[in-house]
Amino acid sequence: MNPSDQLFKSFRYAFALVALVAMLATGACTHRLSGDQGNRSGKQTVHFAILQLNDFYEIAPLEGGKVGGAARIATVRKRLLREHPGLLTVLAGDFLSPSLLGTLPWEGGRVRGRHMVEVLNAVGVDLVCFGNHEFDLDESSLLQRMGESKFDWVSTNTMHMKNGKAQAFAFTRGGQLAEVPRHRIIRLRDQSGRAVRVGFVAPCLPANRAPYVHYEDFTASVGEQLLAISDSVDFVVSLSHLNLDDDLSMAKRFPRINLILGGHEHENMLHRVGKTILTKADANAKSLYLHEIQFEPGRKTFEIKSTLIPLNEQVALDPEVQSLVDQWKQTEFSIIRKMGFNPEAVLFSTPEAFDAREQVVRNEQCAMGSLIARAMWSSWPKTDVALFNSGSIRVDDVLAGKLTQYDILRALPYGGKLVLTEMNGALLHRILEVGFSNRGSGGYLQYTGIVRDPAGTWNLSDGPLKPSSRYRIVLNDFLLSGKEKGLDFLTRTHPELKILSEGGTEGAPQTASDIRMAIIHFIEQGGR
Repeated sequence: MNPSDQLFKSFRYAFALVALVAMLATGACTHRLSGDQGNRSGKQTVHFAILQLNDFYEIAPLEGGKVGGAARIATVRKRLLREHPGLLTVLAGDFLSPSLLGTLPWEGGRVRGRHMVEVLNAVGVDLVCFGNHEFDLDESSLLQRMGESKFDWVSTNTMHMKNGKAQAFAFTRGGQLAEVPRHRIIRLRDQSGRAVRVGFVAPCLPANRAPYVHYEDFTASVGEQLLAISDSVDFVVSLSHLNLDDDLSMAKRFPRINLILGGHEHENMLHRVGKTILTKADANAKSLYLHEIQFEPGRKTFEIKSTLIPLNEQVALDPEVQSLVDQWKQTEFSIIRKMGFNPEAVLFSTPEAFDAREQVVRNEQCAMGSLIARAMWSSWPKTDVALFNSGSIRVDDVLAGKLTQYDILRALPYGGKLVLTEMNGALLHRILEVGFSNRGSGGYLQYTGIVRDPAGTWNLSDGPLKPSSRYRIVLNDFLLSGKEKGLDFLTRTHPELKILSEGGTEGAPQTASDIRMAIIHFIEQGGR
């Protein structure tokens, strides 16, 4: 990747000790792009601003309270509203799921994102799009959450499959039926009352496919909607939940898009493609992006100033929003205790941090991955290899100091059974090679009991992997669903695979019924 295309990725946390006010005043971590070289009179220019966040799963601060948190978003938003009264706050998908709290049983069902909607309502988010993880929720729960939201929705290519027909998602809010449009046109005014028409399209990648969702081709759908709004808008924004390559492709294909506010990747980035700016903030509100736009209607020219805002200890917690967060965290701990866990129980203390951030667990064999895999490996005697998909780790946090049961639970919110299998070396080799090629995605595999040497040979303790030999492999049950990237062949019915035992069945260890129980038991027995 060309470093000039990713101007700010290298200083994701470089401003951790810089106060927010000072940063905004000096324009730190700021990029400007002019859409034209025409002169600006100033008097005819419309000034408006957009605050961007994406991939927001954890309502409470992370890293021991030092970064992120919904209450810090609220603080920044309130401060910016004083400078930009028409500030528009947008979220580029992935917020209703996943989180530990969202998976927990509550009031006869499960939480399923209710906490996120309440908190985002309190923060004051204005507009959201679907991310692939919104469709982790069942159909009824998703529609209910949408009805509880006070913010607007937009979706260009994801439709509701209902009675065999694809149609716009519709939900009831305040007794009124509301539909999610394929585009939105919002008139934003500045302090002088001058207005600009901002058009939003919102493509989403077809991952986490759900039977009640119809996914249209996002490129074709965006093209259609851009044509539909071409004469009705002054400035075009794509509120996008696509992977980086697809966002870059969209920027090249549709230069009419002035600004792409993206999600899906969890690291902050900024790219310039022609006259289009593409940004993504850090997941879990470790940072936000502020976009200040000056638009001159007469000349139809614009200038974009994009500023990365780290949410660190220098940003105070908004007391109102933090109170709501605290209420939900108390509910979460209460439910966890009823499930038989002790969230505050310290498993061990360590001077070395377990870096469970997505950029680590999805790109390299790491301490957190090794701990989980060894706990799986210990569940059955004479296991050769244990492996699991790194996308199972959702905490995106650095776990330092005291590791608690709660840390294990929130690291693996989906839980899931362990399955002991037997397979030949050829099938194991194929699985491992796909996992290795999945570097950078949730399909990258963490493992123990085997290593890959620089020449690409997979070696067990007794030598190289042999295609015709039989091996005992313990997996998390999701890997046998065929839903992981490139591993659609890995299912329970594969002819070269035999299931020997699995959690919840007779003869299986009790801890195998939930991978989190296996990890906690492993650590309590002295495992590291």
